Amino acid sequence: MKKLVILGAGTGGTIMANKMRKALDRDEWDITIIDQFKTHYYQPGFFILYIFIKI
Repeated sequence: MKKLVILGAGTGGTIMANKMRKALDRDEWDITIIDQFKTHYYQPGFFILYIFIKI
């Protein structure tokens, strides 16, 4: 079985994992996401907040 490792479970990492899951054959590929934190809170609003803070 082939393995794909995605570093970072933020917006980019989760989007990439979802795209790769749809594009790759589940019988051939194992997708793993590695993040620096044990718990992940996916909130699309966090990314939008970041953009407004930077402006």
